[in-house]
Amino acid sequence: MGKQLKSKKATKIKTTNKLILQKIDNSLVGFDADTSYLYTFNETAEYIFKKKGLGWNENKIVEALAKKYEVTIPQLRKDVKKLIKDMQKNNIIA
Repeated sequence: MGKQLKSKKATKIKTTNKLILQKIDNSLVGFDADTSYLYTFNETAEYIFKKKGLGWNENKIVEALAKKYEVTIPQLRKDVKKLIKDMQKNNIIA
């Protein structure tokens, strides 16, 4: 008999539309069948997307990213705020 594949527990993310999510190489890709848009998330965008799905607020995300990367808090806060706003504008997250 062949080996049984173990599946990782999927993180459920609340979105405002039905995205089909797929991990390809180091990117998370989301396809919106209603609009035919394809979204590609780099590692940091994927991290923010998943943490928002877990209910993290902007401040908690910024603090976690500040520990992970060597960036200034004001610039990081600005970038995270813009990305979250863009995701909301595009109905990717609620």
